Amino acid sequence: MHVRRLIILIFFLAPLLLSAQFRTGGKQVISVDYMQGSIFEHKEQISHLITEHPWGVRLVLNQKTDGSKPWQARYNYPDIGLTAVYINYDNEILGSTFSIIPHYQFYLTRNKEKPGQFAYKIGLGLAYNSEKYDRETNNKNNVLSTDLSAGVLFELLYQHKITDRLGLYSSVSMTHFSNAAWKKPNSGINVFSLNLGLKYYLDPEPVEYKVFEENEILNKAIGYTVSIAGGAHEAVRINTGTDPFFVVSAFVDKTLNQKSKLGLGLEWFYSESLKNFKEEDYFLPEDEDPDFNRIGLALSHELVVNDFSIISQAGYYVYDPYSVFDPIYLRLGLRRYFGDHFFGSVSVKSHAAKAEAGEFAIGYRLK
Repeated sequence: MHVRRLIILIFFLAPLLLSAQFRTGGKQVISVDYMQGSIFEHKEQISHLITEHPWGVRLVLNQKTDGSKPWQARYNYPDIGLTAVYINYDNEILGSTFSIIPHYQFYLTRNKEKPGQFAYKIGLGLAYNSEKYDRETNNKNNVLSTDLSAGVLFELLYQHKITDRLGLYSSVSMTHFSNAAWKKPNSGINVFSLNLGLKYYLDPEPVEYKVFEENEILNKAIGYTVSIAGGAHEAVRINTGTDPFFVVSAFVDKTLNQKSKLGLGLEWFYSESLKNFKEEDYFLPEDEDPDFNRIGLALSHELVVNDFSIISQAGYYVYDPYSVFDPIYLRLGLRRYFGDHFFGSVSVKSHAAKAEAGEFAIGYRLK
């Protein structure tokens, strides 16, 4: 499909997706900006790809919150929205990336009446890569090996309202694309950029913010969580095949306040890809047959937004006879609760800057 057609398709789909997310209505803002950036050399292996400065355009659609739900006031009335991104790497090996990323925009300025506002944005979505690794035709592309990948956005911005309907903004952002080791190679790509844009307020009337006095949590109960996660990955080496994996986790957590929970858990990891790699590991002595299963002990923090939570975890393998990966692992993800007990989540597990797997989990929490 021609590049221009893909750009048009994404920029027309974004409003449709946003309208589904904004079923409740509200004050909405549309923005467009130009971005100019650089690829961050997080690994020496990608240095040959850093030849030019990527550039791109973004279409951003936001809906303001007004405090209709307690969590909105708790987080200083954030915006909910979508960012549609087109990045041209100005490099025929990398091509272009098109992404749609749902996001939250949190305000740092407490006075909502000020025309100038500082804010930061975090988002997670999907991306399409026009060029990917191919052993015969594009073997220098060691950062992206699949058509689809995950897109992650972090951004710090300043916006200034000029009139009731118009505003300007500038920002610094990091946009990351990776397939979470679904297929190798997967070094991933990080674009740091400066962005300058124009905002248009669809409703010029000021937002009427509601204020709630939340009751202090008196019973900061201990919670017990069990979950099973799965997916598929190419664990270690290129062209060894994408195979399934499973993770069983059990955590105990403590509610600290309306926003935070801290936890400690035990996890078991099974990887068919790691098992197959061990069978073909020529560096492994013939008289050795280490277990490829792993058991980890992890610390967890859960940042509760609304029905969604941001999960961050750091773990250490207390049982890992094969020891292919570093002993410390990290996990970052989103969790969505359905009722008081059941949840689903999506996360990325990594060892330092090296992703091991994208995990999809279901679980149950007993309060």
